Amino acid sequence: MGSTKHPWRRFGAPLAFLVGTLPMGSFARAQDEAPTTASPSAEAPAAERPDALQPAPPPVEETITHCGNKDVGPLEGQLQPLGHGFYADGTRVRRGCTLLLQRPLKDRPAIPFAPDSFKPLGCGFFRYATSIYWHKPLAAGDTDEEPGGERGEVLTRLDLADAETFEVGETCRPRDARFFYLNHTDRPALPDFIAVPRDEGAGYEELGCGFVRYAGRVFFGTRSLDGVHAPSFTSVQGRLPAAECGEGMYGKDRAHVWWQHEQLRGASAKVFRVPREDNPDLRVGCSGKRSFVLAEAQKKPHPVCRGAKKPAKVKLVKKNK
Repeated sequence: MGSTKHPWRRFGAPLAFLVGTLPMGSFARAQDEAPTTASPSAEAPAAERPDALQPAPPPVEETITHCGNKDVGPLEGQLQPLGHGFYADGTRVRRGCTLLLQRPLKDRPAIPFAPDSFKPLGCGFFRYATSIYWHKPLAAGDTDEEPGGERGEVLTRLDLADAETFEVGETCRPRDARFFYLNHTDRPALPDFIAVPRDEGAGYEELGCGFVRYAGRVFFGTRSLDGVHAPSFTSVQGRLPAAECGEGMYGKDRAHVWWQHEQLRGASAKVFRVPREDNPDLRVGCSGKRSFVLAEAQKKPHPVCRGAKKPAKVKLVKKNK
């Protein structure tokens, strides 16, 4: 079966830099209100010009005429266009020729989206029931295989987004009534999207290393942490900007530890730490002498988790007078 790629045009470098220093209310509002055709000053550096803060033009949505032995058209058994490059294939939804799957529940297989609750918003975003999704797969390995050998993409859900007011502007800038969402998918260690409050009273608390607390829940970027005790949650490295945390995006509550949005089974919150010496990109986390590299538990302790060897005791020999 064929497939159609739909690249996402990412925000410019100045916006990517903001992941470590998120703008608050008034600056975020200024971004929203800034004209898209501002005339840059000849003397101003590129990063300081108003037009440098504008996202790239929206991507051209590609269309298809068929997938395998199915044509696109209004007849029964054909792929029905839903708009923005999405198609209904009976009771399932595709982007181009690729089957789209919902993020699976715990220990359950991924399932397709149903066309009845599906509303494309442009730029790869769509509303599904009371949730907002984006076409970017969670990771290269997050796929599900059907009996016929067909592959599907498991999509990212923006758990923090307010589906009722979520919209995508002409320049592919996502936002809702409470937040702007800055895209950082070109840096895999960081959250796909960072939320920036549109006003000062959003009740949004940055916890460090990409974690935030909002409305009694904890999120890594816009992804919710399941089963977390929100009041006790902290970033293991403290309230560092995400850009200074390397890949060690570890957080913990009173009992459990997470890397990004994934809970680390067997890690003790009481003793979990991220050594800063001899730990490139801060990838390794230690639970006592047990070690984790990102979300994976290691069979053997990593050297940075073993600790320094205690010096051998020196026996004092008494000399006879």
